[in-house]
Amino acid sequence: MARTVPVAVTESPGLFVTSATWNAQVRDFNNFALGPPVFWGYQSSAQSIPNANAMTALTMDTELLDPDGGHSTVTNTSRYTPTVAGLYFVAGNAGWVANTAGDRRIQVGLNGGAVIGSGASMDPTQAVLHGIQTTSFVTCNGTTDYIEIMCAHSSTSALSTTVGGLFAPSMRVFWISR
Repeated sequence: MARTVPVAVTESPGLFVTSATWNAQVRDFNNFALGPPVFWGYQSSAQSIPNANAMTALTMDTELLDPDGGHSTVTNTSRYTPTVAGLYFVAGNAGWVANTAGDRRIQVGLNGGAVIGSGASMDPTQAVLHGIQTTSFVTCNGTTDYIEIMCAHSSTSALSTTVGGLFAPSMRVFWISR
């Protein structure tokens, strides 16, 4: 269900503050500010990422927080579609199984493409679990724009994400302002 950020009523000098004005200026904004749009989801089942060097959206099959219903664990599970227009802070991470071949990359995606400046890369030198993280600001229209965490690697074969614990792939989205 789509929500909108309350807009303050314009008042003129000499007018009385009515209950409608109070509700519009104080109550409605406070109610919105106490429960802004947020999302926190993670991956509980490993995902195989092909070695094609192409960015692949990470599926998020478990939700910890999604009060506005912008994510589905059934359809398009990699996507969070904000229901309120505005600026969002996005943080995501990916965990990789132990492997030293190739590099690992991650980025924030908007509508299937990359968000400029959101990429991160690492080149593992030891065959241990690895985690990589990225953050970005994204502006969404509140109806059709969607956010994803995308990753890739250049290993010689497909690699799986690691789930559970510190390196579980996850996405966190926080509304900042309109």
